[in-house]
Amino acid sequence: MRVSATLLVVCLVVLAGCTGGIGFGQERGNGDEHRTTKVEETVGAAFVAGENRTAVTLEVANSPSEREHGLMYRKSLPKNHGMVFVFGNPQIQSFWMKNTLIPLDMIFVGPDGTVLNVAHADTQPNASDWKLREYRSDGNAKYVVEMRQGFAKRAGIESGTKLVFEDGTPTTEQS
Repeated sequence: MRVSATLLVVCLVVLAGCTGGIGFGQERGNGDEHRTTKVEETVGAAFVAGENRTAVTLEVANSPSEREHGLMYRKSLPKNHGMVFVFGNPQIQSFWMKNTLIPLDMIFVGPDGTVLNVAHADTQPNASDWKLREYRSDGNAKYVVEMRQGFAKRAGIESGTKLVFEDGTPTTEQS
């Protein structure tokens, strides 16, 4: 009887692997659907460079789960719409493009709202973790804003540009 139960478990595991099963980042469906981040908060903000002011709407990724998933599996972003990652302690931030389908501008911002640097990140479909390019802040970042690639150039965003939150500064969620 013990051999039969073991054989049944092995067969079920093999069958689940052959049929696609439900893995991390997937929802039930045809196997091609992936879970995207569903944030609870958005915030209005603006990038201010000299006389230029560019208004944006940002989804706030302020919990560990939201920061982990970011913009994974998104196929599009509306114009001037992106995501801001909020960190409790400013430090060197490092991002990659795992499972991210949209080329992005990663705008690293210090705790005082000053842009530290901008990285132009390309997608890397099917790249293994150790082959993913890493994009880093040039200093201690409290925020990282991700927008469609090309946004920073069009808006004139570079080191020294200011990020101003319209309705209060987003904070990290308390665990």
